[in-house]
Amino acid sequence: MRAIVERRGDRFLDRVFTPGEREYAARGRGDRTYERLAVRFAAKEAVCKAVGRRLPFRSVDVGHASPGGAPMVRCEQIAGTISVSLTHTRGLAVAVVWVEPE
Repeated sequence: MRAIVERRGDRFLDRVFTPGEREYAARGRGDRTYERLAVRFAAKEAVCKAVGRRLPFRSVDVGHASPGGAPMVRCEQIAGTISVSLTHTRGLAVAVVWVEPE
């Protein structure tokens, strides 16, 4: 993620992440910023795979139910409940998404 952000900068960030996601990632120290972006990117990809179609990445908002709470995904283009599990380290970001239709 660091390499993409350094190469493409704000153009990439604006196209992929919501303002809230960028703000949350920016609060991370050092590489934590890139870890937070990478795991959100992984979640957005997982949502698209779970619903079986491409979605604008900015339409998928990855956040938290409450400060420090469980991760959650919101997307107005999906009818149903979206569950997500996120994990990341310095070199790895993994997201598992389950979409339960209405």
